[in-house]
Amino acid sequence: MAHTALPPGRRPLATAEELAAHYGVPKRTLYRWHHTQTCIGPLMFRVGKHLRARWDDIDQYDAQQAGGQRAA
Repeated sequence: MAHTALPPGRRPLATAEELAAHYGVPKRTLYRWHHTQTCIGPLMFRVGKHLRARWDDIDQYDAQQAGGQRAA
């Protein structure tokens, strides 16, 4: 499947595999975080049957966990 170019400044959505690798957890853990709505992890949402997240939300969540402010 061919991907179309994103507008300048836009990043593709993170996949469950990318999120799992980023946090060093199994994919199953990500699905549990999403399913239980426990506010663990960045905002995740479904695109069809696939779990996705915005990289900006991931960066913001990481900064909050590190005790910092929102990533610029």
